[in-house]
Amino acid sequence: MSLSLDGATGISGVNGTASAPAIKGTDDNTGIFFGTDTASISTAGTERLIVDASGIDLNGSAASNAVAVSGYDIDCSLGNYFTKTCNGNSTFTISNVPAARAFTIALEITHTSGTLTWPAAIKWPADTPPTLTTGKTHLFVFVTDDGGTRWRGAAIVDYVN
Repeated sequence: MSLSLDGATGISGVNGTASAPAIKGTDDNTGIFFGTDTASISTAGTERLIVDASGIDLNGSAASNAVAVSGYDIDCSLGNYFTKTCNGNSTFTISNVPAARAFTIALEITHTSGTLTWPAAIKWPADTPPTLTTGKTHLFVFVTDDGGTRWRGAAIVDYVN
């Protein structure tokens, strides 16, 4: 059976496998293939990304760009790993949080001076933000499971610059 691409009904025909995808890249074992209620992407004959009713399964590593925060707003639509140098008092905000799903942010701060102020939605262990040493780099992790209504915050502090 031949592969059929139809804007109304989708793709039908050959389902393929990881080593012989239905839609091929520049070689015979890289491309997209389909199973029952599943779509997969393979490279070098290995299934790398599987999308099915249970979600997304990744076979391999995932990478994200480090996003330099220009002001003090952490814009979640830009990524989930952010960097900022703080030279004075800094009040952070978080925007564009994906709705109805869990989301994690990592924020790397080089702290040269000032006090950091966090959104009230961030809850810290013992309800106390960490004490930071100036002249050091600090790594913060924030996790939400309710679209940003509440964040759990954790910090690893005082790395040597």
